[in-house]
Amino acid sequence: MIRRLGVIGDLHAEDRRLARVLDWLSGAGVDAIVCTGDVADGAGCIDNSCHLLQQAGVIVVSGNHDRWLLGNRVRHVPDAHSLAALDDGSVAYLRALPRTAELETLNGRLLLCHGVGDNDLGKVWPGTPRSRIERSADFDALLASRRYRYLVNGHLHYRVLVDFPDLLLMNAGTLKGPYAGFAVMDFAANSVCAYGLAEQGAPCKLSEHPLGAAPGRRVWRDTQAFDGTWEPLALYG
Repeated sequence: MIRRLGVIGDLHAEDRRLARVLDWLSGAGVDAIVCTGDVADGAGCIDNSCHLLQQAGVIVVSGNHDRWLLGNRVRHVPDAHSLAALDDGSVAYLRALPRTAELETLNGRLLLCHGVGDNDLGKVWPGTPRSRIERSADFDALLASRRYRYLVNGHLHYRVLVDFPDLLLMNAGTLKGPYAGFAVMDFAANSVCAYGLAEQGAPCKLSEHPLGAAPGRRVWRDTQAFDGTWEPLALYG
């Protein structure tokens, strides 16, 4: 039964940042660490990334970039990796990654995925005046099943909370780019803390929010109710 969970978003071979995050989380009293996938395609070392994830026992799901790499597809993306350049252990590790994983937390079951369930390209986004709405029939089906209390995904590269009745969606963001960071979900304290990564030094705490509905947070019936007037609850500063 997980009380504290370290949450890492899309990796994109950021092995140096991953090493720093895992080192910090090793002393943070977490019961488990998860990652939303997309280990492949980035400027860092994918072999070292796979080794670090395995060594730390991180629970990782496969992302669309991992699927593309293994199928030798969409290799025109920036910093794309070549399957032939990976060592055999990394290839075996990536092939063994599941699409989804379930964890039992102190407050209910959590689904870990890259997009939405088995759909690694799925998106959920209520929309804002500057960004389009992303509805998801797959997500609405998961919501209606009432099987999960939490859903943690990636793909969008934007750390955010989206509230639904009896289910909290958290996008874990990414370790890539200028807004790299991670989070710790504390189910005993009913809170999530977001951390940022500077170029040097220890990770810094950016924000803390309740793991559930709170004053000022909009609760959506399902994704069909999205209307594009949302103010995102971003897990940044």
